[in-house]
Amino acid sequence: MTEHRPIFSIHVPKTGGTTFAEVLSHAYGARVAFSYGRDHPRTHPRIRESGATIDQAAARALASDGVLVVHGHFTVADLVEVEPDPSRYWIWLRDPIERTIAQYQFYKQQAGGRSKLGRAVASGSVTMAGFAAHAAIRNLQTRYIGSLPIGAFGFVGITEHFSAGVEMLGLPLPGGKRILPDVDGGRPSADRATRAAIAMENIPDLALYSEATQVFLSRLKIRDEVKAPRALSALARLFGRRQKRDSLPEPDAGSADSAYDRVQFTTSLDRTVPRA
Repeated sequence: MTEHRPIFSIHVPKTGGTTFAEVLSHAYGARVAFSYGRDHPRTHPRIRESGATIDQAAARALASDGVLVVHGHFTVADLVEVEPDPSRYWIWLRDPIERTIAQYQFYKQQAGGRSKLGRAVASGSVTMAGFAAHAAIRNLQTRYIGSLPIGAFGFVGITEHFSAGVEMLGLPLPGGKRILPDVDGGRPSADRATRAAIAMENIPDLALYSEATQVFLSRLKIRDEVKAPRALSALARLFGRRQKRDSLPEPDAGSADSAYDRVQFTTSLDRTVPRA
């Protein structure tokens, strides 16, 4: 009998990962686990206990609990020892200019910024171009992936084609409705000079995004559907959520820095994901 192993869904900040988390929760209920930092209320207790973003012990415990997908702010470098097979990695990528603008505006709206950079942006002391040049921000998507070829991922989604990506996975949408990530949120647009400055700071990310888009479109063209774990029935999701709610500790009153403010980045594959 094949040992059960979960899928690892990498959430790069401002690429639609929060919306995708809703899709995963709708499909799998309590059998999806989140990893957003030890102090985040959505982080699964098994991961919180480990004190790490994700490690082998936590992954084994989650697998024993029947978790099908682990979704969170971890990098490929975090996963290589936990799950060495990249065909079990899922990721969404976004136009690097738009991603950077979205993250800047997100920080701008957080009056009580939880990181030094976030507070600086909220105070108005950092311009968008200066933000894009910050070491923690530029080429963020490339740093999440490292040297792993993008074609090795079991699933590569493009935020600007979100619905098509979810359809490729064969996952149901909440309420059966079309769902899209917040790709503009009514934010003011950056001018051409600012966009050019952001682009200059993100050349590796732009190259990665271009390649990832080609991978996504080529898979879409040949209807190369990813065999995601089977979605649970509505009753199973409801029962699982009740169990999970009863077992979870009360979230801390305070809130720590978001995981992506603190995270350190240091072949031909079978892309079929076994059903649970």
